[in-house]
Formats: sequence, structure tokens, C-alpha cells
Amino acid sequence: MLDVHFEIDGKRVSPNNIGNALERSILQEITNQIKESLQSVRCEEHGQYPIVTVKGRNLHDLSFEISGCCDSLVSKATSKLD
Repeated sequence: MLDVHFEIDGKRVSPNNIGNALERSILQEITNQIKESLQSVRCEEHGQYPIVTVKGRNLHDLSFEISGCCDSLVSKATSKLD
């Protein structure tokens, strides 16, 4: 299963644990869009899914880091999100 993690200002956060309803909604929508874009991406050799970490100092400055079992999987996932 595809994993999406968030790190805001250096701290790991979960969209479900954000007190602000608007921020929670934004993070959940980001999660949904990433999962929709990458739902078909799976390593043909290892059977693994990519891991996406969304990082930023705040919600207005986010970037994506993709990791996985091999460079081929990371490359596939990166091209789908570009």
C-alpha cells in the first residue's frame, strides 16, 4: 500500500491530528491526490509501492520526497507526480 507522510517544520504530523480544520482538509486533499496519481505505481521486480514524504516549513512551502525499494520505482513515481 502506498504510504504518504508529512513533516511540517521538521516534525512528523498526521492530517487526522491537526487541530485546524482547514489545514487538516488541505493535508487530506494532498494525500488523496498523491494516492490517486500513484495508485498504479508498483515495482515490477520487488512488488513494493513508493513512499512519499511531504516536507515543508509550513503548508505554503511544501515539497515531495519519494523513496522506494529501487531507483526504477522512484523514477516511475517521480514522473507520475511531475
